[in-house]
Amino acid sequence: MPGIDHEMPLELIRNRPETALELLRCAQEVDIPPHATARLETVDCTQTPIEFRADSVVVLRDETGAALMAVIVEVQLRRDLGKRFSWPVYVTTLRSQHRCDTVLLVICPDRSIARWCERAIKLGPSGVITPLAIDPGRVPLITDPDQARACPELAVLSAVAHPEEAEDGPALEAMLAGLKTLDREHRNLYLNYVFRSLPEVTIKRLEEMVTTIRDFEDLGKKYFSHWVAEGEAKGEAKGEAKGEAKAILLVLDSRRLEVSDDARERIQRCEDTNQLDAWASKVGIITSVEELFAE
Repeated sequence: MPGIDHEMPLELIRNRPETALELLRCAQEVDIPPHATARLETVDCTQTPIEFRADSVVVLRDETGAALMAVIVEVQLRRDLGKRFSWPVYVTTLRSQHRCDTVLLVICPDRSIARWCERAIKLGPSGVITPLAIDPGRVPLITDPDQARACPELAVLSAVAHPEEAEDGPALEAMLAGLKTLDREHRNLYLNYVFRSLPEVTIKRLEEMVTTIRDFEDLGKKYFSHWVAEGEAKGEAKGEAKGEAKAILLVLDSRRLEVSDDARERIQRCEDTNQLDAWASKVGIITSVEELFAE
């Protein structure tokens, strides 16, 4: 995924294990068994003197605590032939430990790595393990705020996976709606990930939203205070410039000086308060508007 690192997708899953199930559904139509809990559990897959540790493991359990399915989550940023030997250990060991169906889900930065990861791993003449891989193209674009509130972590991954679509606005709005349901620590953590991952133009779009859209005003004041302050300052400066431009035109009109449409528009559109001050200092003594614009 654009801007993907090794730890952040795992952190999203650790904070909300159900995120792994959502990604699993995106990777392939896997039947998720009805379950009472989905929780993070041990990642130690060691049964030999060699240590094997998966990145993360989510286990679904019923009301009695019996394991129904184990989901191994790995983040793979590049091809690594060693994984073709360690991944089967993860699957078979956890299947033995929990005595339930076990799935290997691999999060990848692009489709090329995903194709490499999802190749079947032959164990011998009669055995095979096939990882399920997910890349940005398989992460759904979330634009529904209710869906984002249900799983904010998936909304964050969605915005990062679809930067061009996110720039249009709805995906960012949905993500912000999801973030509003979280505590301050997780909001900041996820926002930092978004800032590191999205292009500057999309970050600017996010800035505009938290400083101008009322629904996210509270979020903006708490977590984007520097942007809100800048936005308010810009708004005040723009209002001041508009008032000064109006005053200059009133003086010109009162003095019955001819003001062309182009000159009037130039004055009205000017937001440079220093320039407006310079014009205001001359507006009472000039004999034509051309003199106003003369250097």
